[in-house]
Amino acid sequence: MIKPSRLAVGCLQVAVVAIGLSGAAYGKDSEGFESALPEAKWRMTRSLRAPWTVEGQGHSASAPLKGKLLRFSARGVDGPHPLACTQLQHEFVLSPAEGLFQGALPEPADSHVRTFGVRELPVLTLRVNCESGSFDYHLLSARRALLGFDNRIWRLQREDKANTAEDVVLAFLQRHMSGEMAFTSASVARKSHLLSPNLARAISTHFAHHQPADEAPKINGDPFTNSQEYPERFVLGRARLDQRKAVVPVRFGGVERVWVVRFVLRRSMMRWRVDDLIYEDDAALRPLLAVKER
Repeated sequence: MIKPSRLAVGCLQVAVVAIGLSGAAYGKDSEGFESALPEAKWRMTRSLRAPWTVEGQGHSASAPLKGKLLRFSARGVDGPHPLACTQLQHEFVLSPAEGLFQGALPEPADSHVRTFGVRELPVLTLRVNCESGSFDYHLLSARRALLGFDNRIWRLQREDKANTAEDVVLAFLQRHMSGEMAFTSASVARKSHLLSPNLARAISTHFAHHQPADEAPKINGDPFTNSQEYPERFVLGRARLDQRKAVVPVRFGGVERVWVVRFVLRRSMMRWRVDDLIYEDDAALRPLLAVKER
């Protein structure tokens, strides 16, 4: 079932934030934040005529793209022209139905997106700005995406394994920000497979504990983005790794501010899983979840 979009902010309103948030292909900015676009291989499997076209548009020119591979890396996108890209700028943004495919869908947009497999809104979108143009890759899951190009809607399938620390954080945020972001046991259950057993257990204990009415809640808002107003975009930072853990900084952006949350991951069953979060004041999520003994 498609949920109503939480977003009503247009591109012009968030343009100032986007300037400070977009990640360059490589290198650190003046604040020491080093953006990272996870390496990925996406296959262009098949396409449908875009609903904004008339009969006969969007056929012959796009046909050779079927089966082509797009390779995303820190330095750009390797693939067919004009999707190939070097020195790219990128960010992940939340797209409501009317914002998908760069706003080209006719009304009612909600009805049209259903035909392309969109089940939840907003959709997390990888926006890539290249010398050849701007391209929006709409992520339906960790392994499925949509791309509007040359009057066609392309289905993309990821072919490589998504098992780096950055991949796990991206999968977590795609699941989190495309669904219900309120901090409830039901919303956490949707992404519990991406949490470490220790963090999942701490959250479960937190929800099971009765909060006295006369006590202010220690968690007020969304602890996974450290915000009471949901962010509209983010950029992943490069993971810092050691033998026991990985730390992936994420720079979030809203209309009026930009902030960083550090995701701490540990290995569980040979896979990276989110184990804690550290905020800009160096406070962490795990202590906030702790239940006081009475």
